[in-house]
Amino acid sequence: MKLRFVLGRAGTGKTRRCLDEVRERLAESPDGPPLILLVPEQATFTTEYALLKEGGISGTMRAQALSFRRLAFRVMQETGGTALVPIGENGKNMLLFKLIHRHADRLRLFAGSAGQHGFVEKLNELLTEMKRYGVTPDKLDELAGNAELASPDGLLARKLHDIRLLYAELEGALAGRYLDAEDSLAHLARGFAESSLSAAEIWVDGFHGFTPAEYAALEAMIRSARSVTVALTLDRPYGPGELPGELDLFHPTAETYIRLRELAERADVPVEEPVVLRPEPAPHWVDSPMLAHLERHYGSRTPMAVPDAWLDPAHPNCGVVIRAAANRRAEVDAAARDILRRVQEDGLRWRDVAVMVRNLAEYADLIEQTFSDYGIPYFLDRKTAIPHHPLVEFIRSALETVTMGWRHDAIIRCVKTELLTGPDSGFDRSDLDRLENYVLAAGIDGRRWLDPESWRPLVRDPLEDEPGNAKEEDPDGFRRVLACRERIVGPLETFGRALARARDVRAMCAALYDLLDAVGAADRLEAWSAEDAASGELLRARAHRQLWDGVMNLLDQLVELAGEERMAADLFAGMVGTGLDSLRLGSVPPSVDQVLVGSLDRSRTGGVRVAYLLGANEGVLPMRSREDGVLTERERERLGDGGIRLAPGVRRRLLDERFLIYCVLTLPSRALWISCAIADEEGKALYPSELIRQVRALFPKLPVLTETGEPDADGGAEEQLRHIRRPDRALSLLVGRLRRFRESGVMPELWRDVYNWFAGRPEWHDRLTVVTSSLRYRNEAARLLPLTARRLYGDRLLASVSRMERFTACPFQHFAAYGLKLEERRLFRLEAPDVGQLFHAALSRLAEAYGGRLGEASPEEIAKAVSDIVDSLVPRLQSRILMSSSRYGYIARRLKRTLARTASVLAEHARRGRFVPVGLEIAFGPDGQLPPLVLPAGDGRSVEVIGRIDRVDAAESEDGLLLRIIDYKSSAHALRLEDVVHGLTLQLLTYMDALLTHAPVWLGKPAEPAGVLYFHVHDPLIAAPAPLPADEVRKRSMKRYKTRGLLTADEEIVRMMDHGLEAGRSELIPVGLKKEGGFYSGSAVVTRDEWNVLRGAVRRTIVGIGSRILDGEIAIAPYRKGDRSPCVFCPYKPVCHFDPLVEGGGYRRLGRIPKDRIWEALREGTESADQGKSAGENETAPVAGEASAGGGNVLARSGGEG
Repeated sequence: MKLRFVLGRAGTGKTRRCLDEVRERLAESPDGPPLILLVPEQATFTTEYALLKEGGISGTMRAQALSFRRLAFRVMQETGGTALVPIGENGKNMLLFKLIHRHADRLRLFAGSAGQHGFVEKLNELLTEMKRYGVTPDKLDELAGNAELASPDGLLARKLHDIRLLYAELEGALAGRYLDAEDSLAHLARGFAESSLSAAEIWVDGFHGFTPAEYAALEAMIRSARSVTVALTLDRPYGPGELPGELDLFHPTAETYIRLRELAERADVPVEEPVVLRPEPAPHWVDSPMLAHLERHYGSRTPMAVPDAWLDPAHPNCGVVIRAAANRRAEVDAAARDILRRVQEDGLRWRDVAVMVRNLAEYADLIEQTFSDYGIPYFLDRKTAIPHHPLVEFIRSALETVTMGWRHDAIIRCVKTELLTGPDSGFDRSDLDRLENYVLAAGIDGRRWLDPESWRPLVRDPLEDEPGNAKEEDPDGFRRVLACRERIVGPLETFGRALARARDVRAMCAALYDLLDAVGAADRLEAWSAEDAASGELLRARAHRQLWDGVMNLLDQLVELAGEERMAADLFAGMVGTGLDSLRLGSVPPSVDQVLVGSLDRSRTGGVRVAYLLGANEGVLPMRSREDGVLTERERERLGDGGIRLAPGVRRRLLDERFLIYCVLTLPSRALWISCAIADEEGKALYPSELIRQVRALFPKLPVLTETGEPDADGGAEEQLRHIRRPDRALSLLVGRLRRFRESGVMPELWRDVYNWFAGRPEWHDRLTVVTSSLRYRNEAARLLPLTARRLYGDRLLASVSRMERFTACPFQHFAAYGLKLEERRLFRLEAPDVGQLFHAALSRLAEAYGGRLGEASPEEIAKAVSDIVDSLVPRLQSRILMSSSRYGYIARRLKRTLARTASVLAEHARRGRFVPVGLEIAFGPDGQLPPLVLPAGDGRSVEVIGRIDRVDAAESEDGLLLRIIDYKSSAHALRLEDVVHGLTLQLLTYMDALLTHAPVWLGKPAEPAGVLYFHVHDPLIAAPAPLPADEVRKRSMKRYKTRGLLTADEEIVRMMDHGLEAGRSELIPVGLKKEGGFYSGSAVVTRDEWNVLRGAVRRTIVGIGSRILDGEIAIAPYRKGDRSPCVFCPYKPVCHFDPLVEGGGYRRLGRIPKDRIWEALREGTESADQGKSAGENETAPVAGEASAGGGNVLARSGGEG
């Protein structure tokens, strides 16, 4: 029994000495007592490989490289303990989740925390740390009465209470049955002396420190083994009573040295004189003087006189390179180019290169993308979580479905994994999309998934039509939806019943396994794995198999932990979810020749010739610790004051970062690349680490070059060539160079050669064509071919007025809606169009029921009639949405109240006026009461305008029959003549034109226009600082219901609409009469001649729009008028990709038209239109460019609105 130390700074040959000693023992006696190399878990393979690679040893039964875990297993095989069931972090997390739920009533702080993402894992980490450092529940119990630990808010006391309770329950559940990593070390410490390994010689290498449990195991080895040799990265031995300085670079290993020596002294084991290796030069850096100087003087400020030639990265003696990059992407790109250069020019293998970062999560995605672009084979040394893998999502969503009431979002997530509909099911992704569209439109949620009666065909049932005229939408598609439902609901319903019948956790796990078996999950994962392997994605192919094994192991652990226990289904689902969240997949390099990409604190590797240290920024190197655990740093310090020793705190870890950085700096044997980013992804400034300043102090002439990710435009050929390492990357840089060539007209000869290289190779021709086409890209939609336009629309364009207005707003939006017939996904919710449809139908039926007698009805009678009408319409509105829940029932009552108040105002109109309804929901078109409004469009083409008029009122006057249109709107509308000029507001004027055109046939006599009005259907809220008299409330309410639009400038006609109006402003209509006669300036009135001008202008605009549609115009040209634009609520943005900043994009700006120009603009071309000449595309109403800005928003002849 003896203890020996092999000490030395990094690179002095400690590992080689240990391996040589093992080889000497093997040469002396190949079959003697065991020879054990105790190394970290990640280094076992590389250590055995290094042992057998040299020295002429082809194999051995005596020597082996083991980790603490494998050594403990070997001891337990001999001394007992293997019967205990191993439990991993997954199992402990699931057990903790159950314990938190079971003891929620006893917990003071953590009762509701189990559902918080990541909490259970953090709690498990804390309990593992306590166990590792010998903190037992009893010790925590002793602290309960310690007054020094009390805090003003009592938070720490409550935390310790819950931690002690859960810790004790966890240890009680594991005791005697299960074995975790810390327990295995305890078995190693207790049983080592009784095992055959007690006669072994042991070499401990690759460690800088140990946990208390590992120290206990090492103490048992020191007491019993033939000899223990410990190799430490330490510059000198420490004498008895001597302690390292707090700022000492080798503080972690010095503490380890002193602790191990004390263990040996306590066990009366002799400690041999330490072997201190100080070779000059160190063998690791024989070929790199700069790295040797960096290792020797890191932490000091001893500069090295470096010849200027060595500062060139291409020089063989250039051992240190520092770069500052514009951002992380440019940083990774520069490193990738340098790796390629060294491999191509210096004869390195990929395995000779390592890329190290402090926080791998920040760089992993960038490295994966960039290295793939450059064709660099790499291995990311990390354990990855897989929360979004289809199998994980399927299990989680299936459990959520059957335990949470068949919620829509859970089922859809389950369906989209495509495990329920395999390749042989006859269903593809389009069927799943069709199913999702149906359930969203029909409001299928909860138990309605299981009720076949709830699955009815979607129908189109316009409320304006009579009941019974509803038409079923896509019957074949609905039958496909029902078949898809059966395929999906069947397995889940069976699983739900099995879970409900399960008497214990074992039966629940069996039910879950049966579900996976029923959908063929294992075969599906195997197929995915084969596909990935065939495409060269070996890591991904392996991950599918690893995940299946992980899920099976998770179920096994659940059965072991609580197999015979009765448990609620939601608790079981929570435990499974916790286990899935903590699943981590480790990976083995699929090739021996790859660039290692790892983190400073995890990766262990040897044989690295060139290392790249990325992300050397302030706060990263050294790493600024974050408090994201269950205990804060202040609480840990208070526990330390109370005698509870845990892992080193933030301050100590920050100081030890220097040693961690030292280990990485000394990793390569030939060259070291250090780089930092100047800015993050958002452009925020980042600052270099103090490490860069320290390294530059050692090499004062060492330059820090800036990398931008692209070659300097003013750089020479050599600078350009540095970036042209791979054709893929060169092609993307070529595009940028060509873009600058377009701007400047200058193209360097080198880039001409690059272009010609691609152009002269057929295999690159297609890609070159694609990327160069981007230089000419303009976000424009070319006009349709005449044949295409004719096949879409024909020569006879049947269109509504709203369609014409939509084209004016944006031709492409019109094309997407009416040409491609793209529709938004329908959702089961009450939208504004649904409310508008209900309002229109209800008010039309009310007017139809009362005719001209509405003014005679009392408010109570009106409210009763409205209620009955709404009740008859509700079952026909969007899959009975207003009957689907109490919330929608309340909305239905609110809508009734709105309609009742609106109907009362309409009754007031009827009482005060002589106009009576002569038509409700009057449709003009091929199947309507009136024929369409047919307008010739030239070349044998025509535009047939169709529409539906909410309400037409008529009254007889001395001048003949007068017609008035009322259009119900669920939002406020105004009729601005400026918008008529631009073609944005044509509806009411076109409706009036259609009525006047067909009045002789429809009504038996010609008619004249009396007015067109918008009536806002709403329930106004009257705001006042104090209660108002009833009369004042009525006046204010009537003002809010005031109609808007245009009326004929005739006082007699105005009084026929409001006979109580003698002088002043009307409460009902947008006019005001002066006492001396005439209209107030704010009245919205036009003369009879101006009505004719408006009719002509509208016809001319419609013909122009129709001609442009028939000509195939589909330009992406939305208008912008002030802050108004059709893009605000346009559903087709993902289709057109409109962006005003992209070349070819830009709004069609409509400026304000001066008041004196509006009527002039409306009159343009009227005479030719009256003579029957068809208006062409060039004769449409003027656009913003023709109507100069600077005027007001004119509503009528006199401007403004009443």
